[in-house]
Amino acid sequence: MGQWNHNIQYHDVLLRAVPSRCQHSLDAGCGTGSFARQLALRSGEVIAIDADYDTLERGRMATPAETRVTFVRGDVMTHPFCDNSFDFIAAVATLHHLPLGPALTRFRDLLKSGGVLGAIGLYRARTAKDFALAAAALPTSWAMRRLRDYTDVEAPLQEPRETLHEIRTACDATLHGGTVRQHLLFRYSLVWRKP
Repeated sequence: MGQWNHNIQYHDVLLRAVPSRCQHSLDAGCGTGSFARQLALRSGEVIAIDADYDTLERGRMATPAETRVTFVRGDVMTHPFCDNSFDFIAAVATLHHLPLGPALTRFRDLLKSGGVLGAIGLYRARTAKDFALAAAALPTSWAMRRLRDYTDVEAPLQEPRETLHEIRTACDATLHGGTVRQHLLFRYSLVWRKP
């Protein structure tokens, strides 16, 4: 079995959303490149961007030279990417580090027509359902850490600000037809295809 943490648990959700014949992908907030390396098996090229130098360097060092991943140090919100550039954009545990509405708009604009945005995110617990899921997640997380090869995220951490309701509201306002699903291990997924 490969390495595991709460983010890696949901990588498959995003990998299933990668469009066929995907040529250009962006991994926004790529961290140490774990998802970017998997995405490179399904995309012609992957741009993996992160603002944290040390994290990005760990990703660069862990990535074989022949892998089709280019690491870029920068802020995904301001880096000079052209609109309509990407077939797929991934954001794994990234959106809660960014201003949510502007980030969703930025990703929408960077996608080509027919392109897909896939995100795994964290949300702030607020409802009874949130707290019930969190209570169920604790023993599950504990067991998974012991059964799998647990690895730390190895990137700067930040507590989420937005509730799941606020995230859904922002998605409805910007990404018409996007799907937000709540998951067990303190995460949600967002998948949206640009018309």
